[in-house]
Amino acid sequence: MLYKFTNSHAISRHISIGIFRFYELTKYIKMEDGAGRSDLNEGSVSFPENEYGVHPERLPIASFRGVKFKCISIRPDDKYISQYFVFCMSTVMATDAISDATHLVELNEDIFETFEMLLTPREKDQQDISGHKFFSHGPVEYYNIAKHPTPLGQEKWREIYSKHSDFQHQCEYRAALFVSDDFFDRIQHEPMVSARAIYREGIKLDFDLKVVIQSGTDADGWRYIELDASEVSANLTDGPSRVIEITTSSSSAFSENRRLTIREGQ
Repeated sequence: MLYKFTNSHAISRHISIGIFRFYELTKYIKMEDGAGRSDLNEGSVSFPENEYGVHPERLPIASFRGVKFKCISIRPDDKYISQYFVFCMSTVMATDAISDATHLVELNEDIFETFEMLLTPREKDQQDISGHKFFSHGPVEYYNIAKHPTPLGQEKWREIYSKHSDFQHQCEYRAALFVSDDFFDRIQHEPMVSARAIYREGIKLDFDLKVVIQSGTDADGWRYIELDASEVSANLTDGPSRVIEITTSSSSAFSENRRLTIREGQ
């Protein structure tokens, strides 16, 4: 089970019926946020001074034109990173994963397996040979100077699934889209629809497995891509995903406790 933390019941409700908003990765680099969403090093591999200053010998070795050197940080430029749009979750129901969260939504990983099936080209010659994926999902790998991230190899798409172990308590799982500016602009005016027929015991059902993809910009100026699978969710499930409210109560003059309140289908 996966858990999406939000600070709005309305947003939780949209997610619970199958509408997923993926925000541009640069949002989480540039936003001012002390709740746990912001990370200046998103999309990069960077070791803080309190690590490399004490253990410089543990830095990874990089090379350029045959010259080897110790690497403190590898970071693509913002133009490149802006092609990634992400939807972030957690594998644990922990109230401290995002400190300002008021609600969380229980999600099954199956929905992202479905998105991957619908959004991956069927023909090998249409797939991205650079190692990127239009859609991907998986757990975040946490690294530090004693445990370097796994080399990407031919899986370039995994570059945004690495974060420093400072964020390890979040146990993050994410889904991501990698798109061009032209694609973003195109689906803003003409949504993309990806659909496949569904069969049960050899008989075609009267609705398709379908996702509608559209882009936009929110009131704060951040770009997003929205995947709408609400029609499929309504046809195949018993109801909306479970929404859980996070409430705060003062246990003393100096501390507060956060607890979970389950609200079925709300």
